[in-house]
This record gives sequence, C-alpha cells and structure tokens, in this order.
Amino acid sequence: MSSKDNIDDEGPAVEVPAEQKDSFRSFIATLAQFSGDLSSLTCPSFLLSSVSLLEYSQYWGDHPKLFASISKGETPEDRLLNATRWFISTLYGSYSSRSTTAGMEKKPYNPILGEQYFAQWTGDEETGDTILKAEQVSHHPPIMGFHLENKKAGVILEGHCGQKSRFAMPAGIDVSQTGHAILTLPKFKEHYLITLPALNIRGMVTGRPSVELSGTTYIVSSAGLLTTIEYSTRGYFSGERHSFKAVLKSIEGDNVFYTAQGVWSGASKYTDVKKSETSLFFDADTDMSVAPELKLLPEMGPLESHKLWANVTNAINSKDYATASKEKSQIEDAQRVLAKTRKEKGETQADALSVFDLVDEDNDETGKAFVSLKELLTEAVGPKALKEDDTKPHWRLRQ
Repeated sequence: MSSKDNIDDEGPAVEVPAEQKDSFRSFIATLAQFSGDLSSLTCPSFLLSSVSLLEYSQYWGDHPKLFASISKGETPEDRLLNATRWFISTLYGSYSSRSTTAGMEKKPYNPILGEQYFAQWTGDEETGDTILKAEQVSHHPPIMGFHLENKKAGVILEGHCGQKSRFAMPAGIDVSQTGHAILTLPKFKEHYLITLPALNIRGMVTGRPSVELSGTTYIVSSAGLLTTIEYSTRGYFSGERHSFKAVLKSIEGDNVFYTAQGVWSGASKYTDVKKSETSLFFDADTDMSVAPELKLLPEMGPLESHKLWANVTNAINSKDYATASKEKSQIEDAQRVLAKTRKEKGETQADALSVFDLVDEDNDETGKAFVSLKELLTEAVGPKALKEDDTKPHWRLRQ
C-alpha cells in the first residue's frame, strides 16, 4: 500500500515529501515489527509536531473560566457537574485540535528530564488569573508533572501523566496514559481524583495520523460522588466519532443526578435527572479555547520548552527536516551524556528537577487525599480503574 492510499475515513492521505519516503517506509516497517513501548523509536522529522509533549499541559487551562467556575457550584453535585464540564472542555485541545488545524496528528518532541513549561491566563476581577507550571519529572519512564491554579477562584489541579504505547493492527498505535490529576477546592475541603483516557492513533500508513479516545475516565469526589465518562471511537452514543456519555451519581445507592452525552470535540448536552431538563453542556465549536500568555523567548530559561527546542522548531516550520533531525539529535545526545554523569555521581532523576518534588503521600495533604480517593474509586469501580506508573504516584510543586 502506498503512502497515498487512504485507510482513514477522515479525508485524503497526506503526501509524504519525496526526500522522506524511504524514511517513512522504514519507520512504518519498524513499527510493525517492534514489540514494547514505542517511545524509544525515532520518528521521521516530517511527522514531528513543532511542540514538546510537555506543552500539552496547557490544555488543562484551555478554558480558564470553566476551570474557575468549578468552585461556584452551590452543592457537591453541582461542583462535580462543573468539574466534569471543565474536564470535557480540555479534550478538544488535547486530542483533536491539531488534526483540525493541520489535517493530521503529529508526534511531539519527547521532553528531556527537567524540561519546563510555564503559562498564564489573565482573568478579570471576578475570575482571577490562572497559572500553569509543568516539568518533565522522569525520563525513564517518561512522566510530566503539572500544577494549574487559580487562587482567586480557589481551584487547584496537580498531578502527573505518562504514556506507554504499542503498535496495534491495522497500522495504528494504542497509547495507555498512566498517572492522574487531583483537583482541590480548599474552600469546601473537597478533592477530586481524575483518571485519564486511553488513546487510539490511526492512519499511520497513510501519513495522516488522528486520535480517538477509548475506555473510561473516572472523576471521584471526596463527597462520595462519581462521574463515569465512557468514550466511543465510532459514534456508538451519538452517531458521530469522538462521542462520549457521562453519568454523575452518588457512590452509595447509585443515585444518578446528572447525565451528559454528545461529542467531546463538538457539542454535548446534559440532563438534570430530577427535573427532567436537558441543556447545553459544552460546545467546542463555539466556546473557543483561550491561548495562554508566555514569556518572550529571550526571557525564557534554557530548559523551558520553547527555548530548548527553538532550533528544531524553526527547522520543522521551514520544512528543513535534515536540520531538524540534526538539532534534535544534538539535544538528545547531550541528555545521554548528562544522564551518564548523574549516574556516575550517584544522583537520581529527582536531583535534576527544580520545580517539582516527589513526595511521600503519608506526609502530604494532597498525597493523603490521593490515597483516600484511590481507595474510594477502587471500591466503587475496581482495581483497574487507575493506571499508575512505576514511580511513587505523587509529584508536588516545590514550595
């Protein structure tokens, strides 16, 4: 099958640059034969996105007003509804926006250990500012830590995320996202544990990769409430791709108070079960994301994503893929030298960090909340509800 053949139903295949066809064929052949996690494979430069995976943390803040509104709910049920709406609002940016704008999903750079990404959304007097800090906290396995906070609204999100990928027939990649997020509302002394969806990347052979979500996301509240979000890759719930169905209920008694369904990359509606009223839940087509404010490139530190990968990004944007590969290799080779040096000195990965710390759950408030919520989720759903990585499961913004 040639690179022009279309096995994806979202549009025509992307033309592979002539000078990249051999590299592309070799990459596809390697994918098909590779067993294990794919993160170690080198991707052809023309399939690289011009951003680091660490920058994807910004999608948690795509809708700062919705993030701030979580604490405005008058009841635990309404606050869970607000949290669920905000979570759904993050999905388009995270998993579909690049396919919409560029016509395909591309592979982001693998962040290096200690890489940083900082962003801010300036709000008004009512909502206040929302600030994001993210750092690559582990390289083996790859894990990024993130902290999103709006002090005025009293909403804090912190957590970490890793990815384990494998080749899946026919010609796709399945990605299991490890980690979790903890949402905290200090005013109400409430915590929420949020799990992450699985990803299915299809269209690799055509050179037109796109992402679908599968599996289930759970949002469990310390108030004894639970949101279950089920994803469908082929429109089972709504007749469209990217569809989902959410059920919000009490854990004890299974009392359902809200449901929501629709398309996470488009419009969805929710129903107040008690009132039998249905209203708009979220519409990604009309409620556009808000771009974050970043420092100017000269003001960034050497480990901040935009500064670190600037030469690679410039080469990719200029379609100079040979230079992009060369610049990328220089960064990665330098990291291997640093890793060897740290090992010789007996230093751990955590010694390379400046923004996040790995903490003991028993001595950390949010860590204790995680342990409690994990037990609550396990009792309600089962032990496979939460996919963790090989490290201790809580990273905290350095105080």
